[in-house]
Amino acid sequence: MSALLSTAILLIAAWVINVVVVRQARQQVQVEIETLLPIYNAVWEENARSLAAIGTTMANSPIAKVVFGNERAAQDKATIHEMVADLTSETTAQVDLVVITDGAGKVIFAERNGADYVLNEELQAARQTAHDQKQTPGFALFGGRLYQLILTPILLQSGNDQYQNTLAVLGTGAELNRNVAQTIKDRIHSDVVFLLADRIYASSLTSESDFAPFVNAAAVQNASVTRPSEIKIGGDEALAFSRSLTGFGGESLGRVVMIRSLESIRRLFRLISNLLLLLWTGSIAAAFLLSYLMAGRIVRPIESLIQSARVVGSGNYQEEIKVVAQGELGELATAFDQMRRSLKQSQSELLKRERLAAIGQMASSIVHDLRNPLAAISTAAEMLNRDGLSLDRRKTLVESQMRASKRMQDMLRELLDFTLGKYNLALEHHRLAALIEKAVRSLRANYATINIETDIPSEIVVTVDGERIRRVFENLLNNAAQALSTQAPAPKIIVHAVVQNATVRLDVIDNGTGVPDEIRERLFEPFVSHGKLGGTGLGLAIAKSIVEAHGGTIGYEAIVTGADFYVRLPLHNIPSNAPQN
Repeated sequence: MSALLSTAILLIAAWVINVVVVRQARQQVQVEIETLLPIYNAVWEENARSLAAIGTTMANSPIAKVVFGNERAAQDKATIHEMVADLTSETTAQVDLVVITDGAGKVIFAERNGADYVLNEELQAARQTAHDQKQTPGFALFGGRLYQLILTPILLQSGNDQYQNTLAVLGTGAELNRNVAQTIKDRIHSDVVFLLADRIYASSLTSESDFAPFVNAAAVQNASVTRPSEIKIGGDEALAFSRSLTGFGGESLGRVVMIRSLESIRRLFRLISNLLLLLWTGSIAAAFLLSYLMAGRIVRPIESLIQSARVVGSGNYQEEIKVVAQGELGELATAFDQMRRSLKQSQSELLKRERLAAIGQMASSIVHDLRNPLAAISTAAEMLNRDGLSLDRRKTLVESQMRASKRMQDMLRELLDFTLGKYNLALEHHRLAALIEKAVRSLRANYATINIETDIPSEIVVTVDGERIRRVFENLLNNAAQALSTQAPAPKIIVHAVVQNATVRLDVIDNGTGVPDEIRERLFEPFVSHGKLGGTGLGLAIAKSIVEAHGGTIGYEAIVTGADFYVRLPLHNIPSNAPQN
């Protein structure tokens, strides 16, 4: 008890300490995440200023004004290419995309990483930039690629700032690729993922597949700095928040997700857990040592009595209960031993009565089952004793005696196997349809008024002791027929089989009144019978033992009208030499 109490106290203490430590650590990480936003914004603003400076330099260049002030030169891509190359050669900033449009937003020139880039589309934002004559920052999507883009108007100076004409609009952009993600990661010490529609566009992650399940997750899509989402990437827990990447028209082109690892919290948690484990181990060892010392004087007599009670509870009334104790515990042990002796005497008398009852039931079963074949033998012997019988008639009567004798031998062997609980099975491949046909043929001879329908696929083959399994089927069919013998004028039995996984299930269904609820649970126990005139209740018990000896199962299912007895046997493929009947 003291050990359990110590364990409970330490577990509660460990839980409280871990909750407090983890909560504080998470709060610290939350504060760190909130400080990421200004740094993140500074990175974008720095990139934007760099692109804006390049755009301003190019737009204010006299060469650009000359080129775009000349209608013919403004349409010559080679001239524009040379101009762009000259103007960008002196800058160290990253410019992945250069786009030039006219005042209406129609693209007249596009170049990506120094190579021609075909853009058959209009930039509505460029038209607005031309109208406002102001630089415009934003994000744009060209050919499935995502860029941070700055639009700068190229103006014709008129000497009056209020009356300047827009010659063209210059777009300078940097692709949001892995290099950009890595640059941001180096600044904010957190992984960065750029999402485009339903896929990862670029990231600083070592393995992007670990983040794939979270691409469309609402928790990540809606996570903010103040309410980050907890995710697990590659087995490591992390907090994530996201922001939208907005186009020039205010539309969302994608999202940028920032991921902050919680590995530092996990290391702290493991350290605390290890220390608590050491403390818990030492405390438990001390508590168990104390408990052991106490058990020598107080608990051991009680344990001895409990052990004796378990022995008696298992049905062993032979062992005398001895407890070396004084006072009330000694009196309890004495009373318990008196109860043991009383139970021993009662058990002996009960076993005698049960043995006699079982012998009587078994004798009744044997007499009932042997009555019909004995009657057949007696009748045949009486007929054979008469004079004037023909040779064919005598032969028929002798064969009848042999069949009845064989039937008695089979019944006695079956009963003996059942009582011993084991069978020597002669396993062979048999087609299930052939076994059922033999059982049905025998039933039809005795119950001509019952409609029997069979649906057994011919390709089903089972490896069984054919004679014993046929007896099982005959028993089920005879039970159904006897249950229908007092039913309405349309008695019917359906026998069908289906293959389920590696087994075959055969059902024998009748349209009788079914089995009463009070005996369903004991239906396959010996001496349980209902609705059979003179029945002894051994048939289903023997059938169950035979089916189980084959590795199968037998059971009963209640249906709306009638009863459904089923047998499930292992299924085997059809061998080339499988018998056809």
